[in-house]
Formats: sequence, C-alpha cells, structure tokens
Amino acid sequence: MPIVERSLVEVDRLEHLELDGVDVSGDWNTFLRPRVLTDLDSKIVDWVKRQPFGDTISLCWQCGACTASCCMHTDYGMPEFNPRFFIYLAQVGDEKQLRLHSAALWRCISCNKCVERCPKGVKVEEVVHAIGRYLSATGAAPESPADRFDRAYTDNLLEHGILDEAALYRTYERGEGRKTSLGDLLRKGLLLLRTGRLRTGPIAHRTRRWAKMRTVLRARLEEDVHAVSPDQPKAPASLGGSR
Repeated sequence: MPIVERSLVEVDRLEHLELDGVDVSGDWNTFLRPRVLTDLDSKIVDWVKRQPFGDTISLCWQCGACTASCCMHTDYGMPEFNPRFFIYLAQVGDEKQLRLHSAALWRCISCNKCVERCPKGVKVEEVVHAIGRYLSATGAAPESPADRFDRAYTDNLLEHGILDEAALYRTYERGEGRKTSLGDLLRKGLLLLRTGRLRTGPIAHRTRRWAKMRTVLRARLEEDVHAVSPDQPKAPASLGGSR
C-alpha cells in the first residue's frame, strides 16, 4: 500500500553538492523512492468475514455514518472510539494500529445506532466485536474487567440454570481483588431480599433437570470457542466474555 504524501517520501540523491558548507544539490532531477507498508495482512479481514457476525465487513465503504452516530464517540467523550476507523484498519490489515486501539475498541455499548444509520447495511456493532475477538484470539487485547465479569456471569448461569446474584457478586469481587465494606454488603443484601433475589448457597434456586442441559450447553459453547479453521488464530480459552 504506497504512501504518496510528500512528507513520507524518501529521496535518493544522485549527487551531493555543497557550497561553503551549504547543501545546494536540491531535490530536483532526483529519483523518489516511496515508502511502502509491507506489514499489512489480509488475514484479519478474512478472519472477521468467516465469523457468523462479521461477514458484512466487506460492505463498508468508509462513509463515517457509524462514527457520526456513535454515542460513545459523540456523547460520552471518547473520540478514540471510532467504528469506521476500526473497520478500515481491519480491511487494510493494519494489525499494529489495531493493537494500539485495543483498549478503546471494547467500549461499544451495543446501542446499534450505527447499524440503523449505515447506508450499506453493515452490522457495525457485530463487525467491531468480531474485530475485537480477533485481537483477543491473537493475544493482542488484554482481558478487561468486563470480560472477567461476563465469564463469572456465564459460569454462574451454567452452574444452576438461573442467576445466583449474591454468588456472582462474591465471585467477581474475589476475581478483582476487591472487598466491599460490611455496610455496603448489608445494603445490597437488603435490596436483594426485598426483591426476592437473595437466594444463594443451600437455598439457591435450581432449574429442574439442569445437569443434562448444562452438559449440552457447555459442549455447544466449546464448539463455538474452537470452531476456527487451522489457519485461523486460536480462540480464547474462556467460555464467557463480551469478546
């Protein structure tokens, strides 16, 4: 992919002339050697296209409607979250730049305004998450607190077939190395008690015959995690996670 900006062009001089210590050879009548990016790789866009939720990436024509309508970009003060730019980097295969933006890429809140306003029918939200999955699969994106929470949430549901909110809170706190004060715990417990959701441990809700369903779901999730061809990057080991 040639870069044609003059500031990024290197000059090969055929001769070097000086007059009283001043370079007077100039840049005229010389050969210009354009710098070429050789580290672009189509494997990124190919990988994204093979995902069930990334196949519309090829429809993007870089109009910018997604970024202009993105609440994270325009309303929540995160100009670095730019769906159009993420898709462009994936299309041209600039993995180095994608890695630099790996932290911002996961800020999508799935409002789907971008999807509604895309004139080409790109499922922008899904494509951006597919790009994020590529970064995660190649180890370029560090695990975020949101990923850890999603994994704890998934494991919690798989265990009983119904959410044990108290157990989820305890698991996530331990994983993050946090400790809520006794007063806050009592307040949260009172709220759960009032809403009828304080059922944990021996009195936790159970879904009938859940053991068989859990086995089926775990097997299906494992298939999703490992359903990549040998030439694709390995998928993340975790079953849960927003990525």
